[in-house]
Amino acid sequence: MGTINKLIAATLFLSLGILPFGCSPKGSVVTNAPNGELRISCTTNIVKDLVQQIGGEHVRVTAIMDGPAIDPHVYTPSPQDINVLTGSDVVVMCGLHLEAQFADALESLTNRGIPVIRITEGLLRSQTDRLLYVDGTPDPHVWFDLELWGECGVWLAEELSKIDGRHAAAWHNKAAVFQDQMKQTASEAKVLLSNISEERRVLVTAHDAFQYFARAFGFRVEAVQGLSTQSEPGLRRINELSELLDQLEIAAIFTEQSVSDRNIQALVAACRARGHSLRIGGKLYSDTAGPEGTPEATLSGAVLHNTREIAAALNVPADQSQP
Repeated sequence: MGTINKLIAATLFLSLGILPFGCSPKGSVVTNAPNGELRISCTTNIVKDLVQQIGGEHVRVTAIMDGPAIDPHVYTPSPQDINVLTGSDVVVMCGLHLEAQFADALESLTNRGIPVIRITEGLLRSQTDRLLYVDGTPDPHVWFDLELWGECGVWLAEELSKIDGRHAAAWHNKAAVFQDQMKQTASEAKVLLSNISEERRVLVTAHDAFQYFARAFGFRVEAVQGLSTQSEPGLRRINELSELLDQLEIAAIFTEQSVSDRNIQALVAACRARGHSLRIGGKLYSDTAGPEGTPEATLSGAVLHNTREIAAALNVPADQSQP
């Protein structure tokens, strides 16, 4: 490969938030944490939950974006965040350009030799045909396919074992348990959603975060914004959606914990102007999990919260919906 092609390839990998194949972090990490725990910093609290599930008592985990109202698509790490990241033994992120504003932070970590694990890198190697793409861009919201997220846990166990092999067996055992947990959560979610009739299985949200959810549970998904909340919808998109909701007699649409409800409110108003009664069915977790100490702080809890909200709202016929 020529020099120019190598530069192009390197730029592409960095823009997607992944490491080139064969560049997984290796070697031994010396940590100053008590009991020899790995000090791991994560980008989002969904990633944090995964690391806690796999790492168990052998890791000490923090998250930069550790709250339900933080939008990872637009979040720019502060100097204090950079200090947290560079003071870690390992950094774990989603990748696939979810953490779009972290390029400078990643460069700082690379310069310091701190290992960075991209959770979705394993999917890029082995499950490319199961990843979803929008206009050629991979959809980063893979955690809503719970089976895929379980496989991300296996990848994480493998990568942590390369960094610190002392606890490899424990991490792989926990990854297997996590896969079973994801299967159980998916089964519970299917039961919760089972009473929604086919014609009402239209999920309208603030931004396009639920395509994996739709594939897993049999929904059609429409969103006001695209994959990233940095995209801004126009009046044409609002009008298209209001016409669709009126035609299909959909009773409810949903806001998101980490996204402004401004565009959803505009859509409700557009439906009212058409004489279509539409309500906001609930607030879903999309790019983040719930507050620490709540059931929704785990991905399983956040997904089951979402399915309960969706089931309660979409089981109501449009003519019984309150504006």
